[in-house]
Amino acid sequence: MGDPQLISRARGALLGLVAGNQLGVPTEHLGTPDAIRKAFPNGVLDLTPPPKNSPYDDDAAMALLLGESLLASRDFDASDVARRWLKWMKVDGRGIGLTTKRALTLIERGKEPFEAGRLANQENPGRSAGNGSVMRCIPVALRYHDNIDRLIRVSTQQAAITHADERCTWGAAAVNLAARELLHGNIYFIDEVLHRISDRAPRALRDAIHRVPREREADLPIAVVGEAGYVVHCVEIAFWFVTHDRTLEEALIALAQAGGDTDTNAAVAGALLGARYGEVALPPRWIDQLVGAQGIAKLAEDLVRAA
Repeated sequence: MGDPQLISRARGALLGLVAGNQLGVPTEHLGTPDAIRKAFPNGVLDLTPPPKNSPYDDDAAMALLLGESLLASRDFDASDVARRWLKWMKVDGRGIGLTTKRALTLIERGKEPFEAGRLANQENPGRSAGNGSVMRCIPVALRYHDNIDRLIRVSTQQAAITHADERCTWGAAAVNLAARELLHGNIYFIDEVLHRISDRAPRALRDAIHRVPREREADLPIAVVGEAGYVVHCVEIAFWFVTHDRTLEEALIALAQAGGDTDTNAAVAGALLGARYGEVALPPRWIDQLVGAQGIAKLAEDLVRAA
């Protein structure tokens, strides 16, 4: 279990997620590349320090809590995960999405986790396919990198606590299958992901993944009006940046300045690029600017060793 490359890639995946999230937070509400250029004429090159007493935005906070639960429970325990997320929502909750908030509030009122996810989904079906399930799913890939069936099952289950829409549950499975292949050195992961999700996954998700190898960057669905945060777009964007040989730094800076849901697009791409290149891909200045970088790296390592 001491494969140094695997451990470096695991650490890179979790650090890449948190770094991408922190880099993209200041531009998240600006919407368009023009608005971002106006607000940040020198570009977005460094991680902005988080507010006092709120070290992590929702993407990073929920991912780290999921990872801690997977270790503490020795497996996946939906009630334990939901409890941790609910406690975070009450003491901080920075950046929390509407669907997530709705589901966790139902859990607080006594609903079972999966029932809460289903009900939150029904309340607003038009807005239910958000990227909240994929922004936080990476710890599952680290914990179950040696067991593909379990990886798929737990990926979809952690998603279903808040995002029961099939595009969200299978989106999380697709991201974690990609991460698993990258952790094991397979950079040609697209075919493997499509093979594993097969026709169980929704057509929209499969079509988006199929497009990635031949798509041009200019055609990516990044700043589509009214569709920021759509889970299928988020998966497509992350897969594109990993498949087209961008460095982690270059990709995350581009995404933080590209408009749309900058923080989550950068978080998911950062996780996959970190899984591809390892922790050395993160610029040293970003590691210095990250809150709790050592603890994040250790959590990733512990998850991989627990497999």
